[in-house]
Amino acid sequence: MKSIAGVEIVPFAANMLDEASILLAKQHQKNRKSAPLLPIAYEEPAKAALVLETVWKSAGSMGAAAFHKQKMIGFLIGNVAINSIRGRHAWIHPAGAVLDTEADPELFRDLYAVVGEIWVKNGIFDHYALLPGNGHTHFDPWLQAGFSYEQTHALMDLEHIKPDVYRQNPKLSIRRAQPEDREILRSFSTLIALAHAGRPVWGVALPEDLPELRDGYAEILDDSSFHTWIAFLGDTPVGMQAYRELREEQPSLLLPARTIRLTVGSTIEEARGRGVSTTLLAAGLQFAIGQGYRYCETDWRATHLLSSRYWPKQGFQPVAHRLVRKVDPRIVWANGYNELDLKAALTD
Repeated sequence: MKSIAGVEIVPFAANMLDEASILLAKQHQKNRKSAPLLPIAYEEPAKAALVLETVWKSAGSMGAAAFHKQKMIGFLIGNVAINSIRGRHAWIHPAGAVLDTEADPELFRDLYAVVGEIWVKNGIFDHYALLPGNGHTHFDPWLQAGFSYEQTHALMDLEHIKPDVYRQNPKLSIRRAQPEDREILRSFSTLIALAHAGRPVWGVALPEDLPELRDGYAEILDDSSFHTWIAFLGDTPVGMQAYRELREEQPSLLLPARTIRLTVGSTIEEARGRGVSTTLLAAGLQFAIGQGYRYCETDWRATHLLSSRYWPKQGFQPVAHRLVRKVDPRIVWANGYNELDLKAALTD
């Protein structure tokens, strides 16, 4: 238990969920002012409670709550996870970082200091935060806490989109992917990985992951929730886009009802600038609208020059950002207390 400038920070507990849900609903209402495509339903505390309870009951959850005069004014909940891609890491989900609308945004830094200290002491050095909303001032406290932008999540309102306005290249032929197209899809599997490994993203593409990545693209054809289009220039496949129907199994602060996800959009380098992506986008969105979808969702690396400039121009509006902080693991021993004394060590 700690006290910071009249604010008491205590471990988050299940009996705080009702009060926390009210704060979450109010913050979601505020977030929708900067990102109006976020679903309106979660402005209601009862709906917000469904999301928050899911986060709290998820594996590895822990958090802290801030009180002022016995009233909750904020909380932070994160989930520790371990996997082969990110190793030991922690996630702060969209419902996991909330302040009263009247609270000083600086309180996020205080809450993070408390929870982050526990993570670091337990060897959790990579911290991710997926935060709803848009606009740089919204994220200032997180940037000052050492986080940086990594991924942008965006929505497009299909009610106001006419697919035929996108530039389409009549020399391209577009068709739905068929079972016999497995090798074609495999051929596109490393394009995004290569782009992210290049400048100025410099995101690693582990060699041991590439075979699984190729298989994953081929297996899209076996999943009925995917709808995939391939673009050909003559007989040469030059681009693909895959859209996935989202099953509304769990409540989400980021996804309105009737949303389809653009999961993959790739064009070979030799064909860029020829309208491949916009021609594919016209086909995919025409299908989505015909199927009764109201929104299309996608995401991209914030540091990737081409993606971060291209998708907003097509009508995708940012609604959330994933931030990341990577703590130097040497902190466990280079902590200002341990002093290297070779003479003493050799005589022990």
